[in-house]
Amino acid sequence: MEALELKKLMEAYDNKLDKTLRLNKSSVNELHFDKSQKSTKKILKYRIFETVTFSLLVIFLGWYIANNWEQTHLAISGTIVHVFALVALVGSIGQIVLLQQIDFSKPVVEIRKKMELVNSHGLLFVKLVFLSAPVWWSYAIVAIDALLEVDLYLHLDPDFVIRYLVINFLLIIPLVWLFNKLTYKNLHIKWVRKTIRLLTGTKTMKALESLNDIEEFEK
Repeated sequence: MEALELKKLMEAYDNKLDKTLRLNKSSVNELHFDKSQKSTKKILKYRIFETVTFSLLVIFLGWYIANNWEQTHLAISGTIVHVFALVALVGSIGQIVLLQQIDFSKPVVEIRKKMELVNSHGLLFVKLVFLSAPVWWSYAIVAIDALLEVDLYLHLDPDFVIRYLVINFLLIIPLVWLFNKLTYKNLHIKWVRKTIRLLTGTKTMKALESLNDIEEFEK
């Protein structure tokens, strides 16, 4: 009789312990998801601000190109900057779409992957900086002309301009190669990992590492 009562007490204790563990796990998950949801909303607001900013820049550059269409060097410079601004705008819009697609009722791996794609957004701007290196003069010409109403191109030596264009043209291929190399799929390459860490910071690097781990797990 004592053994039977002891067995019942142990079963009751096990049931209570199991229920407690489930409740604790549920509470932890709710707290974690609640924190993630708040973080997502905060990032979404920032991305919306970012999108509005790039939209205004794109509109301004369109106006600038139209106003300087007869001055070839200003029109070309404005168009180059306009293209990079459009790429940044599309990237920001893509982030908003991705954030709105995050459903916290979905599997954790799916949620985590989308969150890390959002957190790795900083790499896009780093890659754009690299890709725009051969035409950085376009930014200078447009900015100085728009802000100070000074046409910098008219003050440059023609020989310098030719040498500069040739050198930067030769840089296009290696920079495009570098653009394609800087991705989380190449984190196993030592110099890629070091370069991304140096240029993006800890948060972006962790997001890229997580993306790499998630894809390895999905395989």
